[in-house]
This record gives sequence, C-alpha cells and structure tokens, in this order.
Amino acid sequence: MIRRSGKHGALWSLEPPRARFPRLGRDLAVDVAIVGAGITGLTAAWLLKKAGKSVAVLELGEVGSGATGRTSGHLTALPDRPLPQIVADFGEAGARLVVRSGLEAIDRIESICAAGIDAQFERVSGFRYSETEDGLAALHEEAEVAARLGLRAAYTEQVPLPFPVRGAVRIENQAQFHPLLYLEGLVEQVAGDGCHIFEHTKVGEIQEGVPCKVSAGSHLVSAGTVIEATHTPLNRSLGIQSRVAPYLTYVLGLKIKGETPVGLFWDTGEPYHYLRKAKLGSGDCLLVGGADHRSGQEHDPVRHLEALREYAGHRFAVESVEWSWSQQVFESADGLPFIGRKPGHERILVAGGYSGTGLTFGTLAGSILSEMALGRELPTAQLYSPSRIKALAAAKELLRENLNVAWHLVADRLRSHAAEGHDPLKPCQGRLMHVDGRNVAVYVDETSRLHVLSPVCPHAGGIVAWNDLEKTWDCPCHGGRFSPLGKVLASPPTQDLELIPETQRISPTMVGP
Repeated sequence: MIRRSGKHGALWSLEPPRARFPRLGRDLAVDVAIVGAGITGLTAAWLLKKAGKSVAVLELGEVGSGATGRTSGHLTALPDRPLPQIVADFGEAGARLVVRSGLEAIDRIESICAAGIDAQFERVSGFRYSETEDGLAALHEEAEVAARLGLRAAYTEQVPLPFPVRGAVRIENQAQFHPLLYLEGLVEQVAGDGCHIFEHTKVGEIQEGVPCKVSAGSHLVSAGTVIEATHTPLNRSLGIQSRVAPYLTYVLGLKIKGETPVGLFWDTGEPYHYLRKAKLGSGDCLLVGGADHRSGQEHDPVRHLEALREYAGHRFAVESVEWSWSQQVFESADGLPFIGRKPGHERILVAGGYSGTGLTFGTLAGSILSEMALGRELPTAQLYSPSRIKALAAAKELLRENLNVAWHLVADRLRSHAAEGHDPLKPCQGRLMHVDGRNVAVYVDETSRLHVLSPVCPHAGGIVAWNDLEKTWDCPCHGGRFSPLGKVLASPPTQDLELIPETQRISPTMVGP
C-alpha cells in the first residue's frame, strides 16, 4: 500500500493561501468576458489588458483550482499524438505550425516570467523514451520528423534516468515551472484598472448578441466578445463535445534516495508515464504521473495510484509518497486542440481538447483567442479551428468515444444499482443505490448525515459515478464533475445535481460508524 507522510492534493495547491477575489455581485459591462481562470483565461486576460481592453474573468471555483493547478508543470512543444501521425493527418505544413506554435507558447511563458514572475521557470531537455526494443523504430522515425519540423531533436541512447532505457527522442529547449505561482503572477497584473476577477461565480448561460450576455446567478455581464476557457464548452455544444473525451490522469510526488533526474520524461507505454523533478522548500521531489483512464468509468481509482507507486518502486529508491492527486484532461479525436470561434457563433470563442499538453496549448489558446477578440487572425487559426473537419484523422477515435458515450447513456440508465456496494457507507463516502423505485446517488457526510441526489447529469443525461479518491461524482459521458453534495465543479454542466428529499427507504444498515 502507499505510505503517505504528506497529503492528497496537488503539490502546487499546498502553498500558503493567497488573497481571494469576490463573487460577482452586480451587473457589469466590459469589452471581453472570460469564463475560467486557468492558464488559458488568464493568458488571454493579460494580453487583452495590455492591448487596452477591459476584461472580466469569471471563475467557478478559485484561480487555478481547475486543471492548471493540478498539472505536473510540464511545458513541451510535442503534442501527445506522435509527430509522424500529425504529419499524416495535417500535412507537413500543418505539423510544422503545431511545433512552431508550441515553441512560441513556451517562449511566451518564459518572457512573462522574465518580466517579473518568479514561477521557477527552467529550460530542460525532454525525452520520449522506450524501455523495450518494441518502441525504438517509432522513436527513430519521430526523431527524424521532429528535426525536420524545426525542433532541436535527435535519437539517443543516453537518457539520464537510473533504470535501463533502450532509446529515446531528445528534444532541447523544453521547460518546466510552478503553474500556480505563474497564475498568481498573471492575476496581480490583470486585476485592476477596469479589469476584474471574480471567484465562486457560476456562469449559467451565454447569449450571443451585440453585446453578448453572460448570466451568473442574478447578474449579467455584457461584453463584445466572450471567451469560454473551460476545456469543453458550457452547456450543450455537441459539435465539440462529441469530439473530445474526458480522461483522468494521476500524479504522485515522491521523495527518493539519490539524485532526482533533471528533464521531462515520458515513455511510449499505453497508458504512458511521465516524470519530472520539482522544487520544494525542504528539497527536491520526483513527480510521477500516468495510469490514465476514461473519467467516470473506474470503481477503484486508488488502484491507479498504487500502480504508479509500483511503477516508481521498480525504477527508483522511493522513500515516501508526499503528495498524490488526479486531474481531468480532454483528449481530442484528431490529436489537436480546438481553439477559435464556437461553431455557429461569431462572438463566442472557445478552447479545449488539450490532451496532456494543456499548459502549452492553454497558453497558445490564450494568445490566439486574445488576437481574435481584437479582430485579428493568426496563421494557426484555421489549423486549430473548432469547425475544422478532419474526417480521416478523427474518424476512428470519434466513433470509439461516441459509442462509449452512447453505451453509458443507455446501459447506466437500465442498470439497477441495488447491489453496487454491500458494506455500510462510512462518513465521506458515496454510492449509487436503488431506492423507492429509482436509482439515486447517496452520500454520507462527516457527521453521518445522508444526502440523496439524482444521479442524472443535467448536461446530457449521463449517470454519474462516485470517485472515492477525489470525493466527487463524475459523469462518464462528457466529463461533468460534482461535489459530494451535487454542486457542479467542472463543465460542461452548469446546473447542480438535483437534491432529492430525504427518503425513509434508505436502510440505517447502509450507514456505517
């Protein structure tokens, strides 16, 4: 079992608390409204403010509380999908644009840090490696393609890891940083002088018009342009949501004996693993991530942390696990993110589908969307357009993921959850149950009080599943996530799970001490 001397939670989020921002408490008019205060939203806000525009950033939780604050801090110009496949799907010119835009995103982060944000930015080499002979031919090809596309890349058998590696692609001028320190630096420069940041502000609806209207509770934000920096659009936008799939990935922060390797490392396994060194007040730690799976489709998420611990234990002298966490990423069907105008709209811009390179693509998205909000188009706009049609590139993944969604929409509704767990529920546990002729989501809080919710996700009708690691209700269809009491935590849903009045048909034996 995992021995934890630390906490469950992202390494970055355990820093001393910062100043908080208020909830939106009045109607407001700005040039651009941005939904989401992660790296995409705050990059766009920073650029727009520098261009003289007024901005309002509306965040459901707190700044950096979403995906940005739960990443591993990798900054790489390589997309998750191998470059030879990107060339096959988007052509040589398109693949060169992907590489160039990734490098430019890292350069932008570096320049912003150099201008006054101490976010532990550091240039390092990246290594995509294989521990077996099976992956070497593909790595040789990727090294050749990467160099041809403009990366400083080469095949190597010299990889600075303390376990046997057969070969790797080495890419120079990649980077790593502390994502929350970076966001806090952006926040300090965005807030004020006609620009606003609001936390704990749930956006319900966005209406396009002149101006656009963003509803948040009883208040409206009017804006010439709206940017949805939410990984997947709010509410129903199946033109994009049918082409992205939500996955959970896991990270451990380990104390190890000996030197912690310097660089970004990710293997060719399926699912793959990724490694990097992180700085701590008490020394260094090794971040080990991976063990990905489709969201809402795992009944024992802790076993994925155990798998990572076992993986690390075979390769490093692990002393203890200091941190553990998971985060949700959205994989696009054709391997590239969707950045640009929301299909069918002119003044609503969206970004998402970053896969495992969200910090790089998120910075790129903030740059592209800010330019679009200013009435300018970048050369990459067509490549990343949410309205692009790449039938051959996406067909297989699109079919697989939508069959997955359809299966869960039907099968989960037909399934009875009467026997999903026979042991009594303990405090801070949840379970799907069959009560009074219907399936319900039941949670027992720390005081042993029962909370009964509808398990139906208000976005598209999927049936949520309990995540006992993160203490959330996760929808397997489009990635909606809810707190134990049903409060929405992550888009696309904007409504909470329905609260069902307490029922007398829940047996007291279902609740443990």
